[in-house]
Amino acid sequence: MFNLFKLTACIYPLASSLLKDTVQENKKVKDMKAKLVLFLVLNLLTVQSVLVAQQTKGPFQRVDQKSIERAMEIVLKKDDGSGPAYDPTATPNGVRYQIDVLAYLLEYEVGQDRESPGERLPLLFGYKEWYLAFKSVHCHDRDVPEYVKRAYEFKQNLVVDYNRDKVIRYASDAGNLEIAANITLFWDSAKKSVSYKDLDSKPPLKIFYDRIITYRLLKYRNDNLVVCDQVKGLRGKAIKGFLRIFGKAHMIQYRTLPLKNGPQYVSVELRKFRWLFGSKTDLTITADGETLQGVPKEAKQKLHRKINIQYVPLKPG
Repeated sequence: MFNLFKLTACIYPLASSLLKDTVQENKKVKDMKAKLVLFLVLNLLTVQSVLVAQQTKGPFQRVDQKSIERAMEIVLKKDDGSGPAYDPTATPNGVRYQIDVLAYLLEYEVGQDRESPGERLPLLFGYKEWYLAFKSVHCHDRDVPEYVKRAYEFKQNLVVDYNRDKVIRYASDAGNLEIAANITLFWDSAKKSVSYKDLDSKPPLKIFYDRIITYRLLKYRNDNLVVCDQVKGLRGKAIKGFLRIFGKAHMIQYRTLPLKNGPQYVSVELRKFRWLFGSKTDLTITADGETLQGVPKEAKQKLHRKINIQYVPLKPG
């Protein structure tokens, strides 16, 4: 893990010159960076564009609980049937699990409609249906994990618009795109934003998320790379220690390269200000949810490969 000063230089580029002569490696402060980065990543789940007005108001095609349960069971099966490929109740595996479930449903069930692309309604995953499906499949005799519980408590719904003509205008390898979708996470109340504190983290953190959070979801066939791009509405900051003087950091992009029956390799981009260039941090997340700093060289090349794509502009809701 990186140290506290290096974390500051990565997440807050404006401060890097001030810290140049003081960066020193030690395990305690390295853990702080991974914690901050991972915590922001995981909040993509708790806050479970696009035409935002349509994405929050409908009309939708609602995905029923039974379909979600069926997908949750299937995506975890190993090829040899020996057991789950990874632990979905481990919070670091939450993003991977959510993407796997969405991808399965788009490829094999609700996404296989006969309407022309322009007539497809966005899919609505209601907060109740997702919570009850997860509880039914994974939590008969145990508590629901925190990342699932928070989405339920805040009544956050998930909308997937998989009409490609609303997502991308141009892509150099469009034929290699298995999924291109606009994702919206929202709650129905008028409250503009919510926040909560993780006092157990080191340093303690406060996470802010807007009523509407959007990002682009891309999945590629040839290398199984998944990209959550143009993330808007998710921020975090340290509430104690040296990092607090720099305020909030924005998550901009999240990439993951999951291996079948194995770990996933992750790259996360954070910025102090959305209009500045940010830094990328690489993490390895094991099948049981352990988070390690860094990724193998080959995985790093795939994670950081250039993606030449132009999106359809997002309209305000």
